[in-house]
Amino acid sequence: MKMTAEGRKVRTLGGEVSEEELRNDLERYCLLAQELGATEAVIVPAGDVVIDERVRLKCIAPRCLRAGETPNCPPYTPELDLVRKALSRFSWAILLKYNVEPMEEYAPQKGGTDAAQRRTLSFHRKSADIVYELERQAFKDGYHLALGLGGGSCKDYLCNGLVCQFLDSGRCRFPQRSRPAMEAMGIDVFNLVTKAGWDIYPISRSTDPTSVPHGTSVGLILVW
Repeated sequence: MKMTAEGRKVRTLGGEVSEEELRNDLERYCLLAQELGATEAVIVPAGDVVIDERVRLKCIAPRCLRAGETPNCPPYTPELDLVRKALSRFSWAILLKYNVEPMEEYAPQKGGTDAAQRRTLSFHRKSADIVYELERQAFKDGYHLALGLGGGSCKDYLCNGLVCQFLDSGRCRFPQRSRPAMEAMGIDVFNLVTKAGWDIYPISRSTDPTSVPHGTSVGLILVW
């Protein structure tokens, strides 16, 4: 029997996992998320992840600035029926959040500098990095179908708003880290966050940064 440096059994991909092993792994992923910088991470039933056609519709009415600009945004993202069927095959997931503060540095402001705008658009980078690392760890632990999803457009948090190289030439700059946002997959993120007992605040150009304690970036890893 092969063991990891931490003394855990090395599983074959797709092998059987006991309920105790699964629970221990899920709890370990929550701790790892916080070690990587997440404000909080919790285990959630995959059934709590709701696919809602209205969420996808919000990508185009009013039209999101990133719609059609990356392969991870509509109209390139999978059909919602496929997403719904795929998610129904999972039982458990890890939901994580990264609180963004102080809001004075991140809230979108009219007339802001280009640097401030890029900082606003890229604040999802931290949670996306955590999602990537947790998905990678889950794969190494034998969960070969683990699926990580972030928040916001990869064009912003990975490419700083540059033209999508994949749509331009077929070669993504970050093929392992680039992935659809939860909202682009039709997932009602606000509903999911509320079920977890977390507070999340609407933030727009008219928001007074002093009126909300923090922004929130959310990530999801469907494990098993």
